[in-house]
Amino acid sequence: MRLSNLQDRNTNTYKLEPGYEARARRIASVYAKIYLETEVSGNRLLKGRYYWMGLGAFASKTVAAVFKHGLTRFGYKWVPLGFVRDPVHSFAKGNLWLFMDIAPWHYAWSASSASFDQCKTQRNVVKFTHIKNQVMNLPWSSCLPTIKNLQCTPEINQGFRYLPMIENIFKNTGGTRQDKFKQAANDLFDHLLIIAVQEQNNILQQIVWKDWKVQGQAMIQRTTGTPESTLVLSSDYDVDAVKPNRHGQYTGRHAAELTQLPDTVYSEPLEGTKVENYDSRMKWIQKAAEKYHDLMQSELGRVFLEKELAVIAMWGTSRAEFNVGRDSNDGKI
Repeated sequence: MRLSNLQDRNTNTYKLEPGYEARARRIASVYAKIYLETEVSGNRLLKGRYYWMGLGAFASKTVAAVFKHGLTRFGYKWVPLGFVRDPVHSFAKGNLWLFMDIAPWHYAWSASSASFDQCKTQRNVVKFTHIKNQVMNLPWSSCLPTIKNLQCTPEINQGFRYLPMIENIFKNTGGTRQDKFKQAANDLFDHLLIIAVQEQNNILQQIVWKDWKVQGQAMIQRTTGTPESTLVLSSDYDVDAVKPNRHGQYTGRHAAELTQLPDTVYSEPLEGTKVENYDSRMKWIQKAAEKYHDLMQSELGRVFLEKELAVIAMWGTSRAEFNVGRDSNDGKI
């Protein structure tokens, strides 16, 4: 429902939003709301416990920006070659099925952590009885065996084991919210990193980065520098919105805030990064996570990030600005 548009109110029928950018924005919105505890079963007292979700919102926003980029749109529209178009589909596939994997784990924990522990090993699309047809009707559902049919992984087990400790600090210890974030700092960061392994290795490496066409496009992107791949920790698409100009000065709507923060709010790929290579990509993600963590551990930094996440949270009704062709979405539009 979060990624779909209501077709018939009487029958409560929905159809998946076909636009790749619009869908990535909606996914970013869900991630932001889960972090902000404004999603279903959220608990405002625990805002911040789902640490990866904040970073995930900025990452999905970056995917949306890539889909919006002129070269992506121009190449997709005017160059009807699989080498150009297929990587675009692959990124949309990864964006969708990563969401289908990670968001339900968080929804389930928010609904009942006790039920989560009792039921987590039962999640397996092959054994679904009530919604299997709906799941299989989603684009690229053929990738499900590759990602183990969304079953629980060691990383999900390990990552969610940190949540009771984080929640206990947030709920039961005294002091300010800043004090609680400091006290929970190690658990928050460790939780984020293990969920990042789930995301990057168990999902994206398997269904996106192993594709030779995606690898070829990554090589071209490294050579040309476009589309821009910098992770921007704000609601902006363009890194120039948060980057100092050639005089070292910030301009634009964030200018006053950025000068007060302990670190910059953008993370460029490390020199020599090969994004298609898991180990190489994770070195960059580790650095981006450290920057996010440093900002979150600063009161001013956390205020800035959460303000920007609140902007992204409002993107839940994004729609495609163009007609999506039948060659998109695995033909399921």
